Amino acid sequence: MKYLKDCPEPGMGTWYFEIDSDGVAYRQIVIQDDGTYIASNRKHEQYHFLLAEKSIDDTEPYYTKITKEEFEEVWSNYLQAFNKEWHQVKTVLPVGTKVEGYIEAFFPQGTLIHIFQHDAVGLADARLYGEKTPSEWMYPKHEITAIVKGYDELNQWVILDQTQVLKTQYVD
Repeated sequence: MKYLKDCPEPGMGTWYFEIDSDGVAYRQIVIQDDGTYIASNRKHEQYHFLLAEKSIDDTEPYYTKITKEEFEEVWSNYLQAFNKEWHQVKTVLPVGTKVEGYIEAFFPQGTLIHIFQHDAVGLADARLYGEKTPSEWMYPKHEITAIVKGYDELNQWVILDQTQVLKTQYVD
C-alpha cells in the first residue's frame, strides 16, 4: 500500500489516502479546517461513505507521499472517538448473531451494509453471495440478512457471512 496527503485548497482541509499499486483507495480521511473528520469507514451526513471512486495517480504533484505510520496515526486518532460505540456494537452483535440491513455502498474491501441493529456498518463479500443474487438486486437500499462472522478492527466494521440479498428495498 501507498500513503498520500493532499491539501487541495484553503478551506478544504487535509486529505489522506491509503491506495494500492493500481491507485485504488482503500481508506480515506479528511481532517477539516475546524478539526472535525470525515472518513471512509463511517457514513457521513453530507458525503455518505467518502472514498475516491477512481484511481489516484500518486505521481501528480499535488500529492505528498507520507509514511504508513503517519497515515495510521491520523486514522487511529479518528477511531478513538468511536471506541466506546465500537465496543458496544461488538457486545450487542456477537459472532453468530443474525442481522438485517441494507446495501449502502460497494468498496474494494466488499459490500458495505447498514445493519439495523445498533446502526452498525457491516462488510459482506460479494463473491460469496453475488452468484446467487439477481443482478438487479445488487444495488444500494436492497435489504439483506446475514450472520455476524467477526470484526474488522481497522475500519470498525462487522464482518458478515451467509449474506442473502432480498428483493425488497429499504425506504427511509
